[in-house]
Amino acid sequence: MESNRSVGRETSGQGTGRRKFGLLLGVVLLIFAVAAIFIGRDDGNKARFDSLVDSVLPASDPVDVGLLVGSEKKGFLADPRVVAAFREEGFNISVSTMGSLEIAQRASQGSLPDHDFYFPASSGNAELKSFVGAQSQEGLHVESNIALVAKRDVAEDLASQGYLEPLEGQFQANARELYRMLTSGQRWRDVTDVYQSPLNVGVLTSDPTRSYSSAQFAYLMADAAMGGSLRSSSNLTEGARRVLPIFQAQGLTEGSSGDSFNQFIASNGHGTPMTVAYDSQFLALVNQRPEKAEEFALINLNPTVRVQHELVVNDSSMSTGKAEDFIQVLEENQEVLTVMMEYGFAPSAESNYRSTFDERTRDVFPQNPRYLSSAPTMEETTRLAGELERLM
Repeated sequence: MESNRSVGRETSGQGTGRRKFGLLLGVVLLIFAVAAIFIGRDDGNKARFDSLVDSVLPASDPVDVGLLVGSEKKGFLADPRVVAAFREEGFNISVSTMGSLEIAQRASQGSLPDHDFYFPASSGNAELKSFVGAQSQEGLHVESNIALVAKRDVAEDLASQGYLEPLEGQFQANARELYRMLTSGQRWRDVTDVYQSPLNVGVLTSDPTRSYSSAQFAYLMADAAMGGSLRSSSNLTEGARRVLPIFQAQGLTEGSSGDSFNQFIASNGHGTPMTVAYDSQFLALVNQRPEKAEEFALINLNPTVRVQHELVVNDSSMSTGKAEDFIQVLEENQEVLTVMMEYGFAPSAESNYRSTFDERTRDVFPQNPRYLSSAPTMEETTRLAGELERLM
């Protein structure tokens, strides 16, 4: 009997403890409710109140979010500081990569892997958004320009020979002059003293049939070859034929500029000492590996193409509320925006951080680059890429 009474006393104690805890929790919540009424009237205290509530209430498990991005953005989104910032806001992000042009092509074929967000390079083309079959977040994009990166001594020598123009600590190439040099059949030893290679003058690219950056570069070169009249179907076909030598020498290579650029830097520009890249990739190298960056030079193109990398939400897998919360972190979190700029991506023109970005990049990027008067549409880009693939 004593044993039963002991058990009864323990059970009664546990029940009393639960009632006390429930009463205490009710009082705490009542205090929060009353405080919210008064604090809500004062915007200055609201943030402190929200922080207090978050510290008391149990945190929910982070929401898993999968992104499919052009590989030039993987470094930024997979940076431990960005991952941690999203984790603090309740998101566990994972990043997969694919060439941005391939994203569009596979979406149109119905074979695009399912992800919560897509973050390709798209230059604001409505065609890509419709290919993905999802909603683009208006105004949510980062920007970068098509450019070249070369071994610095080679770039300096090309400038001394008149092939490039020194520009604000870096270099600039006229698109038509660059096209002539790349298709002249000359060897590196013919155009530079510091690189006595018997290889033909050329530039490394990723696969223009899968990589948006290389397809845009192909369009720039074809437009230069056609005297700025690359619009009709017949001109696109002829333009592809004229720029074929630039790409045929290396065949169809990496599917994304991130892969080709990283390999170029890792090889110290061995073989062909110049590659197509986004200017953002060079700035990321300057910020993260400044000593290594000194071995290379950015060659801005005149004209160039400004590429907008737009975030596209897969409405079928992300609830509207969670998608908006995720986007808010990307747009407003100071740590995320700081890392974004370190990786060379300009915040959108509407962002409060745009002036900060321009100030930090003053010594790398030209302040007033000239852009192609009419950026190619996705239809034109894919048609030119298709012609190149057919000819190759």
